Amino acid sequence: MELIIAKVKQGDMVAFNALIDEYKAMAFTLALKLMKNREDAEEVAQDAFVKAYKNIGQFEGKSKFSTWLYTIVYNTALTRLRKKQLDMQDIDSHSVESSSALSESGMEWRNLQRDERSSYIKQALEQLVEEDQVVITLFYLNENSLAEICEITNWELSNVKVRLHRARKRLLIELEKLLETEVRSLL
Repeated sequence: MELIIAKVKQGDMVAFNALIDEYKAMAFTLALKLMKNREDAEEVAQDAFVKAYKNIGQFEGKSKFSTWLYTIVYNTALTRLRKKQLDMQDIDSHSVESSSALSESGMEWRNLQRDERSSYIKQALEQLVEEDQVVITLFYLNENSLAEICEITNWELSNVKVRLHRARKRLLIELEKLLETEVRSLL
C-alpha cells in the first residue's frame, strides 16, 4: 500500500485508480449512510476521492490510508448535508429496491434468506439517527477500529464506545419492531 501511495504522490494516475478500486465500495457505503440518496452519495464519494488525490501530500502515514480517506468522505458528506439544508427546505428521498422471484433451488433459497435478513437490517438501520448509522456502518460494515472511528468522526474514544453501544441497542429495538410487524402480517 505504501508503494501505491508513494506513486500517487508522484502523480501516478494508474496507482490512484488502484486506490479508488480498493476503497470505492466502502467510501460509497459511508456516503450513502449519511446522504440517504444514491446520487448524492456517488457525488460525495467522487468528491472525496478528488480531494484525496489533491491532498495526498498531506497523508503522512500515521494512520491507515482507509482511515484518512473515510475522514475525507465523512467531512465531505457533512459539508454537503449542511449546504443542502441551507439550500433546500425539504430533503426527502427514498430508493425503491426491486424484488426477485423465488426459486426452488437450495442455493437461491439461501441467497433469498440472506438478502431478506440484509433487507431487515437495512430497514432497521435507516430508522436510526445519523450518528448511530455512521458508527454502526464504520464499525461493522467498514470494519474500522474504535480508534479509527475517533479519527474519522473527531469524536472521543469514550463517546464512540457509548454511541456504538447505544446504537446497537437501538438497532436491536428497530429489528424487533420490524420482525414483530412481519410476524403479525403472516398470522
